[in-house]
Amino acid sequence: MNKPVRPPDTFFIPPSLAARFQPLVDKGVFESVGEAIFVAASAFADRMEFGVTDDVEAIRLSIEAAIEEGDYLDAEVVFAELRQRYGDGGD
Repeated sequence: MNKPVRPPDTFFIPPSLAARFQPLVDKGVFESVGEAIFVAASAFADRMEFGVTDDVEAIRLSIEAAIEEGDYLDAEVVFAELRQRYGDGGD
């Protein structure tokens, strides 16, 4: 018997919630409402994961956890790759 195929997860954002993010999109803070919601959900997830209510503390703990797990790229490596791809930017 064939196993049923599960459709991909989709999430509904009520129009009234999406409308609250639209001014930030209009100002250029975010490229889309979807990006704004992703950032907000990520911040909320960090708060929940680390059991804190302060955004700065949640960010600090998230960075600390990424470093401990080795889940990051060293800035010099990133900049070297960008220089190789786009040049040194000297005008």
